[in-house]
Amino acid sequence: MPLSVVSVVCLLLLATASVMALHSLALAGDGSFYLLRVLGTEQVFGPDARVLGNAVRQAPVLLAVRLGLTDTHLLAVLLGVGQLVVPAAVWSVALVLSRAHNLVFSAVAITAGICAGTTWFFSVNESVLAVPLSVLLAVLLWQPLPWRSGHVALASTVSIVLVASYGTAALTGTVLAVWATWRAANSRSRMERTGSAIVALASTVSAILGAAGIVAARGHANAQSLLLDVLSVNPWELYVALASGVVLIYAMTPRVARRLQWIFYAAGALGAAVATLGLVMTSYNVSAASFDAYAARGGAVLAALALELFLFLLWISNRKLASPATAGMEGSDVRAEPRWPLLVPVLFVGAMALADLQGLGHWSRSLDAFRAEVDKAVGVVSIDDALPPDEQQAVWGWTSSSLSLILRGDADAGVLVNSRPTYVPFPPSSAREQLADKYTWRE
Repeated sequence: MPLSVVSVVCLLLLATASVMALHSLALAGDGSFYLLRVLGTEQVFGPDARVLGNAVRQAPVLLAVRLGLTDTHLLAVLLGVGQLVVPAAVWSVALVLSRAHNLVFSAVAITAGICAGTTWFFSVNESVLAVPLSVLLAVLLWQPLPWRSGHVALASTVSIVLVASYGTAALTGTVLAVWATWRAANSRSRMERTGSAIVALASTVSAILGAAGIVAARGHANAQSLLLDVLSVNPWELYVALASGVVLIYAMTPRVARRLQWIFYAAGALGAAVATLGLVMTSYNVSAASFDAYAARGGAVLAALALELFLFLLWISNRKLASPATAGMEGSDVRAEPRWPLLVPVLFVGAMALADLQGLGHWSRSLDAFRAEVDKAVGVVSIDDALPPDEQQAVWGWTSSSLSLILRGDADAGVLVNSRPTYVPFPPSSAREQLADKYTWRE
């Protein structure tokens, strides 16, 4: 595959994530509360069951705090680096490793586009990193040739991080555990057997912990909302994009008759266009986009699970690719394929990136309006008294107090509060006690 195609897709993902991080979009949803807690405790914040994933995502902020950085503007950008740029980098590694096979590369790219376009507006969600890590591990397990030391190190590290990253590892971790066990049993390389055994063990633990977490969370509001969102196909744009991706990948398979290929391409392109248009229209309301991105966490995991199963079945049906001799033959076949279908994943990821970037202007204006009112306010002020409804797009259901502390220009600034919060993490009157006075927003 031409490296230019791989580079373009990786650049689209990394550039989109970087721009979103620079606009402090990591503060959307629960992001301001997470950053507040990280700054207040100078420790990894989040559930113990997701501590390893959160440690990776929050590492840039924690490192900056330990170095003495107190500008919450820069810290919000660094939060975005961990929550958006790092996942984009993981997707990019998976794309580079899958570049030898057009169909696999396209499937990984389309899945990356789906997850980026539908979940990045609520980047604080742990699945934003857990999903690409799971896909990267699946791509490593799919690798036709025996693992070398770099593969072993990468696969081992990723599988250990996934042990405590997200509860739905009960699904994705089970597939990875079975696959890694099978690969270890059939490998003739001691290094690969060792690496596969580590992956199998870590994935088994992650699946067990994930299942235990699901059982323990039964009846919890978040668990119920995740199940409800999946059963109600919410947000619909994700599932339309996923269906169109499946159709496009099927159209790229050599088994499809040429006269039918264009029908599948047209149907897939139409579905992708509808999904993109829906995401673009939603992004005009940043708060609605964040809620939809929160709802998309279950669908993103299903997309990753579908990709894992696809790669697993492809690996099973092409076991001969594990031979270096036949792998070389396979490479010849791939080079003989027409290159124009590679436009499909490029255009798909580009459309999803456009959907993400569309709402950034609205986010920035809303965040600036919120910050101006915080600096103007005295004491505790209701958000409804400070901002008209059309300027409240950066407001989440209960995080206005946390966002006020992150955006304040000085420690004496006011605190905006939600009039009917769904959750009260701390009394607004004691907000100043939650964050040291040295932390202020500077531009």
